[in-house]
Amino acid sequence: MSLFTISLGISKISPNTFGKITYLERRCSSGGPRCSTLAMLALLCVYLLLVACDSAASADQLLHQMYSFMEEQIRDMHTKVTEIWQETVMQRRATAIDPDAALHAVCRVQPSATLEAEQPRVSGLVLFRQIRPGTLLEAFFHLEGFQDEPNGTNHAIHVHQFGDLSQGCDSTGPHYNPMSMPHPQHPGDFGNFAVRSGQVWKHRYDLAASLTGPHSIAGRAVVVHAGEDDLGRGGDQASLENGNAGRRLACCVVGLCGPGPWARKAQEHAERRKRRLESECKAGAAARERG
Repeated sequence: MSLFTISLGISKISPNTFGKITYLERRCSSGGPRCSTLAMLALLCVYLLLVACDSAASADQLLHQMYSFMEEQIRDMHTKVTEIWQETVMQRRATAIDPDAALHAVCRVQPSATLEAEQPRVSGLVLFRQIRPGTLLEAFFHLEGFQDEPNGTNHAIHVHQFGDLSQGCDSTGPHYNPMSMPHPQHPGDFGNFAVRSGQVWKHRYDLAASLTGPHSIAGRAVVVHAGEDDLGRGGDQASLENGNAGRRLACCVVGLCGPGPWARKAQEHAERRKRRLESECKAGAAARERG
């Protein structure tokens, strides 16, 4: 029996059908060289017709098995999705019922003690909140005291390794870089912040730093720089270490705290946003009236 018949004969067909196929194959093979490719194709077509007729019952059984398998897979998927959803709902309810379940930290920014007289005296507050371990860090940045600069001028803010302010911000050490990664992939590389009317006012909710675990930034320093972070694109070694962000203007040490400061700042932020939207609406209405 040829490889052709063996490979096709693995299907579940009746002995009668299999005998017919073998007979047709012998007739084709007896022709020797005169058995052309067309004859083999004809044999294949006959085989498919015979198997189709012979396997109707088997096909129904196979479909039934497939439906049963799919139904089982759907049930398993539904069970897993339900478990994930219930876990998410429970976590949200736990956070809503107990706001203290989230971790909070405060950092009271003060000018560096080593600044020269002409340098700006930047001060303010940085607040952190982490809903639970493993989530991204939220932060409010409210800083003032920057020199009169064009609106949109950027200043870099980073986390440095040591919470040591004995020599102003100069004693805070290099960037906090526990994984020995190039800048700007350090957990405290917060990037650039635009200054408007001498202030930075920003809410961030996507910071990779953490208040928990072996790489917590608690007890470390937040440093405000005089320049803009080049985000590692400066083409020199310093760019890959600190972004060539310039002198350290102000700093603070991150300390864990209760939820009160965050709640007050969140309320202040909401009121500030409401006033800004109302102002924009009035300005738009006035412009339409003039038009």
